[in-house]
Amino acid sequence: MAPFDPYLHVIKPMLAESRETPFDSKDHIFELKWDGTRALAIVRDGLRFQNRRLNYVEARYPDLAVHTRKPAILDGEIVVMNGPLPSFEKLQERERASGKIKIEYLAKTLPATYIVFDVLYVGDKSVMGLSQMERKAILTDLVDVDDRVVLSDYIEGRGVDYYNAVIARGLEGIIAKHKETRYQVGKRSKDWIKIKKKTTLDAIICGITAGEGEREDTFGSLILGAYFEGALFHVGRVGTGFSEKLRRTLFERLLALRQDECPFPEVPEIDAHVGFWTKPEIVVEAHFLEFSKDRHMRAPSFARLREDKRPEDCVVTF
Repeated sequence: MAPFDPYLHVIKPMLAESRETPFDSKDHIFELKWDGTRALAIVRDGLRFQNRRLNYVEARYPDLAVHTRKPAILDGEIVVMNGPLPSFEKLQERERASGKIKIEYLAKTLPATYIVFDVLYVGDKSVMGLSQMERKAILTDLVDVDDRVVLSDYIEGRGVDYYNAVIARGLEGIIAKHKETRYQVGKRSKDWIKIKKKTTLDAIICGITAGEGEREDTFGSLILGAYFEGALFHVGRVGTGFSEKLRRTLFERLLALRQDECPFPEVPEIDAHVGFWTKPEIVVEAHFLEFSKDRHMRAPSFARLREDKRPEDCVVTF
């Protein structure tokens, strides 16, 4: 039997847990959380990029060339910059592009950058059993950096000051990494902690999308709205942050408010099957990163019910 060749197999990347507040720690380093798409770079006999969905996406990024002094598998983030800041919307244009002419045009007009922050293999040898700091040291001599391939900077110890400086610059947040952690394939580990800025919105439940799998008997997500210039406006949907108990009790309440008519002035485009519409009476608090260009919440999560808030008090501005 031929020996296992990691360069020919997909690899699930290590993932971070979430925390709301920054912290200081002499045992951690702190890096910028880039607003991009996670990608392993497989550098041997050319270049392949593997995303978190375990798909190869290098065809979308012909403008990126990653060179290492030995064959290597790197971990990092593909970003598209808009001046000094990464732009998720511009990145999405690159991610959705199809057709050679379109891809090549965007490669010139919206060039990408690969931010390298870890290494899994050097040659045929796994380095995942080394500590975080030992792997960082390897990257310095391994990766040929230029203006489009860079190593992720980090600071030690002062996570609170770093977080505040990052947020003040309009960036997404930071990631804390324990200095001694090994690379844990496919695992969401407490040794990596992401701390992101959050925006809060009080919104009204206007319907639900149908649940699937273990959610089949409740709902997939809540369809949310808020008042904009006097009219109920669709601001997106939220499907995470619920306990199982809350999901079931909330579903029972929503069944009692079920109605055939869509509560919005115009039926919004929703990329999921609508289970049913509801009377706009229950208010929830949602946390999210920012509004997208189509005025929907990005990366929303359910925070709590707002029994103290009236639906007409849920007003949004853009």
